[in-house]
Amino acid sequence: MNRLLVGVVTSLLLAACGGGGGADPAPSGPPTSTVPPKDTTAPTVSVTVNVASDVVTFTAAASDNVAVSSVQFLMDDSALQGTIQKSPSDGNYSLQIPINIVGLGNHSVSAVASDAAGNTTTSAAAAFTVGPPTSTGPDTTPPAVAAAVEGKFGLVKLTAIATDNGRVDGVDFQVDGVLTGYWASLVYLSSEPEDEYYQLFDTTGLTAGTHTLVARALDRGGNWASSAPVSFTVDPTAGYTEVEPNDSIAGANVVTSSQSQIAGTLVTVTNAIGESHILDPDWDYYRVSLVPGKTINVDMLSTQGFFLSVVDADGKTLSQPRTTVASDVTHVSFTNGSMPQDVFIQVTSIPYDFKTHNQYKLMLSYQGV
Repeated sequence: MNRLLVGVVTSLLLAACGGGGGADPAPSGPPTSTVPPKDTTAPTVSVTVNVASDVVTFTAAASDNVAVSSVQFLMDDSALQGTIQKSPSDGNYSLQIPINIVGLGNHSVSAVASDAAGNTTTSAAAAFTVGPPTSTGPDTTPPAVAAAVEGKFGLVKLTAIATDNGRVDGVDFQVDGVLTGYWASLVYLSSEPEDEYYQLFDTTGLTAGTHTLVARALDRGGNWASSAPVSFTVDPTAGYTEVEPNDSIAGANVVTSSQSQIAGTLVTVTNAIGESHILDPDWDYYRVSLVPGKTINVDMLSTQGFFLSVVDADGKTLSQPRTTVASDVTHVSFTNGSMPQDVFIQVTSIPYDFKTHNQYKLMLSYQGV
């Protein structure tokens, strides 16, 4: 037999019997860990609407391959505020809104479902109509209505007190004779005036100076009434306007203690991943310097119920959980410790493409030394 062939056969036999110089074979190394694949599957969601005599119920059927983390309802492209209930029987999510707040006319609603991995799906829109209720008898008495304006910079609050001998079915507003395009919402906190309706209005499209507001009220009998005209002033220099980009702590806008109002806009970012499009929420940051013992209070007037907090330079939340202090106004505060530091006001949105009405206004105040 060929010597080379004999050597190969001998080596193979020794290896098979554990021989070959008396040494154990080299270990193959530690077992590799299995990293679970990233969840890229978005939830599925559909929406239905039920219009009753006094309330409109929005229901979303949402599911996910892992779990649904949140559901948001959008009516006429604006986020609806309220407590969303999850049904223990079928897992559906529902939200009830008083019919007065929804308002008369044609509407559409969609639902946004998100999972913990940040995957988001927006349902197809469902159309519905809130019609004028049938009157139980002749009503020829119009409502009584009075208007007012809160603020003169950025986002302002248009308010109206409207009463009727029967029932007020809707309030809208005209600025300089032009309808703002949306029914007002009925206030929902007991600390606010009874029979008050409100609407948020962006003044950045108005010229500086004096303008006129008129509120109109409609009752169940179909009677309209207009308030006396109210003059209000728009002053674009009364506050600080956001400067983009400020979507990171490093790029935060610097705000001085003399700047008590900030006007900003959140624009959701769309990223293409292959054939999919992922919506990422927008983040706005504002840097404020605090001396020891100083307290900063931040109130936010927001068209979409955006998220608000005070964080440190590492992004750690410093403020207490936000609270609601008035309709569409939320509040956070933070008291600085024994060392001076820069803190950051953080405003963010849900991952939804807000094409319009995505403004907010921050109102800052301080306490302490």
